[in-house]
Amino acid sequence: MTVSTVPRDPDGLTALGGGMLPGHLGVRVSSCTDGEVTGELPIRPELFAPNGFVHAAALIGLADTLCGYGCMAALPAGADGFTTVELKTNFLGAAREGVLHCRAVPVHRGRSTQLWDATVTDDQGRTVAVFRCTQLVLWPR
Repeated sequence: MTVSTVPRDPDGLTALGGGMLPGHLGVRVSSCTDGEVTGELPIRPELFAPNGFVHAAALIGLADTLCGYGCMAALPAGADGFTTVELKTNFLGAAREGVLHCRAVPVHRGRSTQLWDATVTDDQGRTVAVFRCTQLVLWPR
């Protein structure tokens, strides 16, 4: 997929993850602009950990997916793609019902790396997790 073929519309980005982890998790993209990607993840029993709360991996999957879509849409012309070189998540709350909402924004968009931040909130607007990832931009050899 090249930069010019990455869908920018919410339905196109949601479909991009179909049959892969974002689709299996149930990630839905709400918007994608040059400086922000938003989306949501409806909470359902399959996403729970044995402790009765949404599993940390589901929260990371939501945040990482939206940051990844933003990175794909912002790759420099001629780049082949990207890969994650580092990610970190701080969990500040827990969720058991409703929908998780996420907003991903770029902190740095360079020719060799991109840095993205995401905030995951619950239906009441409480922050559940903050996420940061560094992406390595890949170039043809």
